[in-house]
Amino acid sequence: MYVLAGLRADKPSSLEAFVECMCQAAMKRFWNGQAGQLSTDGWLVAWVLTRPKGALLQVYGNSESQKQQLLKHNSLGITMAGLDDESSSKHLEEWLADAALPGHVSADAWRVWWQHSAEFHELVCLALSHTLYPRQPGSAADSGLVHLPRIAEHNLRGPQLDPAHTSDLLSPATGWALSRELPEEARLNWARVYSSKHNGHSWSTFKKAIERRGSLLVLVREMPDEGCAPRVFGTYIDNDLTRNPGWRGSSLNLLFTIHPGDKLPPGPVVYRTTGFNNHYQYFNYATKTLPNGFGVGGQLEHFGLWIDSGFTNGHSNAAATFDSQPLSTHTEFTIDAIEAWLVCPTQRLDSDDEEGAQKSA
Repeated sequence: MYVLAGLRADKPSSLEAFVECMCQAAMKRFWNGQAGQLSTDGWLVAWVLTRPKGALLQVYGNSESQKQQLLKHNSLGITMAGLDDESSSKHLEEWLADAALPGHVSADAWRVWWQHSAEFHELVCLALSHTLYPRQPGSAADSGLVHLPRIAEHNLRGPQLDPAHTSDLLSPATGWALSRELPEEARLNWARVYSSKHNGHSWSTFKKAIERRGSLLVLVREMPDEGCAPRVFGTYIDNDLTRNPGWRGSSLNLLFTIHPGDKLPPGPVVYRTTGFNNHYQYFNYATKTLPNGFGVGGQLEHFGLWIDSGFTNGHSNAAATFDSQPLSTHTEFTIDAIEAWLVCPTQRLDSDDEEGAQKSA
């Protein structure tokens, strides 16, 4: 394991350093060697370390007698009652401080983290599977990843990317974290269909790129605010975007935001539909009395995520559709960059017949 992570077994190492090395090894394999030289995102290591938040708070947020009782009864998956956000952040910071120093993670804390850290288990499996079963150049498997059967069952396969499709918003770590949340058929082949940097900052170009294409990841980076790192946030759209003055879409849609590491928990926060309403997606343009643009969740004029057809501004409000909080730093934001990725194309029997559309498997 130490060799796999690039560490020496005869020298003490922190849990943080071990996780960081494993993240780098796994990302290279997840992206099929197509992501070039990878650097670990600032939020990724802390995100992996703090994902089993409820279990960690059982250890760091209780008295010694409470800890032993909880450990004895193995009730570690339940988030502690009575801990407010400030207390939770304090205890998570204490955990991260211990993880950063060799020998400072207790045996109990290690066991709890290891047992409940599904994300780290996936990273280890990715690194192991591609170290033990590498692709052979020129073989039939060269176009994809070779996995142990158990790995395939967990759907850890990374997307195939066109080397020309670079991204300023979708880092390897962001792509991995988000792909875990998508339907299986949306994890395998990703194509960038729009980039404001490469295709021009234009609503007309953007809408042509995303309309009636299939399942999409749309990512937005806000203009940086003084004293705050800009956030990247966005949505997964499962069904075709078609021009319509009403709400359309699927309950599989998602909203997400990437915390840049200046707050806990770091990394991606994903919001799923709640069933409160069916306001999954709104896509409309060239009308005088209704909003023109692209929206997800919430209500007209108060969307969970809104990109105005003016293509300069947007907003993000709390939305009962996803039980989501504002994705951006402030409710109103200025658009710095936008990308759209086609993650599952629509295959049509008749290009003029929307009702004959079905998704490719």
